Amino acid sequence: MTAHDPIGVGVIGTGGFCNRFWSEAQASPEVRIVSCWDPNPENSERFSDTFGCRRSAGLDSLVRDPEVQAVAIFSPNSHHRVPAEAAAHAGKHVYVEKPIANTVEDAAAMIGACERNGVILMVGHSLRYRGVSRAVRALLDQGALGEIAMAEINLSYGNGRWLTESDWRWHRAESPGGPLMLLSVHSFDTLHYLFGLSRRVTALSNCSLLPSEIEDVFLALIEFESGVLAYAGTNYVAPWTDFVHVYGMDGIARAEADKVTYSKLEGKWELKPVDVPCPELPMYISEMGEFARAIREGTRPETSGKEGLMALAVVIACLESAEHGRTVAISEVLGDAAALIR
Repeated sequence: MTAHDPIGVGVIGTGGFCNRFWSEAQASPEVRIVSCWDPNPENSERFSDTFGCRRSAGLDSLVRDPEVQAVAIFSPNSHHRVPAEAAAHAGKHVYVEKPIANTVEDAAAMIGACERNGVILMVGHSLRYRGVSRAVRALLDQGALGEIAMAEINLSYGNGRWLTESDWRWHRAESPGGPLMLLSVHSFDTLHYLFGLSRRVTALSNCSLLPSEIEDVFLALIEFESGVLAYAGTNYVAPWTDFVHVYGMDGIARAEADKVTYSKLEGKWELKPVDVPCPELPMYISEMGEFARAIREGTRPETSGKEGLMALAVVIACLESAEHGRTVAISEVLGDAAALIR
């Protein structure tokens, strides 16, 4: 393989979202799908037929395939650790869809396995790779908003209304926090991208709207190490909602799924709207480009296992806060795993 050849990828867990991801990501010139495996043979067959790759007989055969240089894991959240460790031990780089895992223990084990075996670990926090996220970050870097007062973010999706007991997302053991783990983990990574790491959280939840075991609604107040305060909300019942608002002393930025508006303070009260160009960044293609770059250069990807661990830690802290009715420090949740962050 030359430096310009695409990275050969083996895909693990080929149901649901995996197909939507690769429908876009396969257009990346940086990677090519070599093989796939799913415990459900029908999923593997369907994915193989759609994307023109071969089917592996099992996890072991996939990670030992000499044409597979990296794996991409799309298994249910509680099943990320085993394939990640298997791939790392076989010398394969690892991309894992968010969240990195359901527990800090599993996340730390995955990070450790990849570090010990000298392979890249990247977590699929795709929302920070969007053009709107890059545009808001550029405004902050330019100081366009002045000193930041606060931020609010909401990522919600009514998919919980159609869950059944046969869906892994129905069950609290598989999807603790419901939309908190499934959706807000993206929000927390985006907030870390914009404002730095979190210090502590206070959260409330509701689980009275749907028959599933998971929560329906989560609200969190977050204090960052920088001193910035933010509100993060999510629910699994309302129509799709996706925004981040940043309030500064000199202006306000409002980012939605595909646009950013910036209002600049003029005089004492007047706000002057300013157009903000957003780069056109297909986020899944951008992720695969970053993954390939990190592999080729042997450097840490932007959303490494450590970023994944920090976003997960906020989720766990919110769960603890909502259950026990108190503010929870991120350091309390991380415990010994805090040494992996610095």
